[in-house]
Amino acid sequence: MSSIENPRPTLRNITIMTTGSRGDIQPFVAIGIALKRAGYTVRVMAQPSPTHATLLGDFGLEHVPFGVDSDAFMKNDEAARTAMETGDTLNFFKCIARIVGSNTETICRPFYDEVINGKHRPDLIIVSYLNRFFGLYARYVLNIPTIEIKLQHWTFDDPSRAPMGMPTLPLGLHRFIHTKLMIPQDYNNFQKFDDCIASMSIANKEETSTSLRIGDFLLYDQWFESEVNHSPLIPLLIAQPPLFKDALCPHLPISPNLRYVGPAIIEATDQIKTDASSFGDNSSKKKVQDFLSMDSGRKPIYMGWGSMIRRSTHKMIIFAVEALRNSNQRGIVLGGSAGLCMEVLEEAISFNNATTNEGNGKQILEYAKENVLFVDKAPHEWLFSQVSLTIHHGGAGTLNAALRAGVPTIVTPVFGDQYDNSFVVQKLGVGFGFEHKLQDIDVKDLSNAIDGVLNDPAIAKRAKTVGAQMRDNKWDGRAIAEEVETYWKETITNGKIFDEVRDWKDATAKRKSFYEKRTLRNRVAIGLALAAAIIAFLVKQN
Repeated sequence: MSSIENPRPTLRNITIMTTGSRGDIQPFVAIGIALKRAGYTVRVMAQPSPTHATLLGDFGLEHVPFGVDSDAFMKNDEAARTAMETGDTLNFFKCIARIVGSNTETICRPFYDEVINGKHRPDLIIVSYLNRFFGLYARYVLNIPTIEIKLQHWTFDDPSRAPMGMPTLPLGLHRFIHTKLMIPQDYNNFQKFDDCIASMSIANKEETSTSLRIGDFLLYDQWFESEVNHSPLIPLLIAQPPLFKDALCPHLPISPNLRYVGPAIIEATDQIKTDASSFGDNSSKKKVQDFLSMDSGRKPIYMGWGSMIRRSTHKMIIFAVEALRNSNQRGIVLGGSAGLCMEVLEEAISFNNATTNEGNGKQILEYAKENVLFVDKAPHEWLFSQVSLTIHHGGAGTLNAALRAGVPTIVTPVFGDQYDNSFVVQKLGVGFGFEHKLQDIDVKDLSNAIDGVLNDPAIAKRAKTVGAQMRDNKWDGRAIAEEVETYWKETITNGKIFDEVRDWKDATAKRKSFYEKRTLRNRVAIGLALAAAIIAFLVKQN
């Protein structure tokens, strides 16, 4: 029996659909953990990456491979890797659009098998930003309640600053990046997904999912209006603390369908548990602990850029170690996608003929052996509170962990929301947020930032205050789990959602009919005008 036939359905099975790098997936794992502990059956549709599979497996969450392997994409796609290494935001988004366009069936097939074909039809679906189409389709075609969760939020309403690392144009003209490029591209992808699902349904001789096409439940102008007016078509929870709204989107209207609920964090106790290999094995955690206690009076700096790369691996590792050496600081450096480690440093020194901008390679190498620990993985929630400063690219998850730790932080953005997060750090006064990209930051810039932050008591005090505020909430996924339960009780069990869906479809049908009649009238008018012109021309010739 479908939900629409049952006015008081029971919430049991929840499917999460998420896309992106390890940092994009991890908050949804936190949500999955909280939902599972609350007694729900949780399936997570995420990319077929071994990294993602291991992370989900660490916490007993069922992984349904979905879409394109993001790790392999970043490793093998030369254009995408170049865009990242050079910090080219627009080209990187173009690469994402290209890979989505060329892998439509790979993306749609798991959704069709799982949800449409009823193999594991859930009671409720949670989608991430890049999977909004499937949330809309589930709600308006399949009558499955859906919630969208975004790890960051942005608007183009501020004429003095463009979000997401986009160029700020005079007179606020950067808003056209949103209205003329991003919104049309989104709807174009929606149409591709819709066509793909319809083809699958026809091939399987199924009627249910072909009874509605995108034009029957979402017209382009409806999508445009919802985006420009900040009126989401499915409930939207933003996994950021409310103070982010105050810094980035002070004029954003908050409604029942759009709310900041705080980040979803995997707690320290879960990150350091014995079988959580995604955060390092016991041996690596012991090495970190030993390094921390080696010089208790000189806390190290954490440096980690996750999947980001600065120019090249060799340049990146010399940049990191030189900055530590210039500032006379100890450091814990995360390997990340660049694979930063002592062996790579030795290669880099040798490759660069043992000379760098501010010293010789031998001295840098000796300094690293005495003062730097390279790690493949690190449990941020456990580690960050034990260091003096965190330096990172400003990914949503890393920044939230850094703020929760209550220690100063430095953000060196590469693209996208990382620039917004860097702006937040600067505005909150909890550290230093660079305005220019990591690739354009030199060793002196970073060294000066380190010295400036560590020698400013006001920054340390403010970081401690914000950290306390951040920790004084249920931001381990439980807050979002409670939001899910509230939404179910207030909107689903009373059938309200199905009234809303019916009213929306009726309004869409009326608008579509109006457009079709207007188009017909225009065509008739043009035809009559053309016929009149032809007749007039013939009369004149005679």
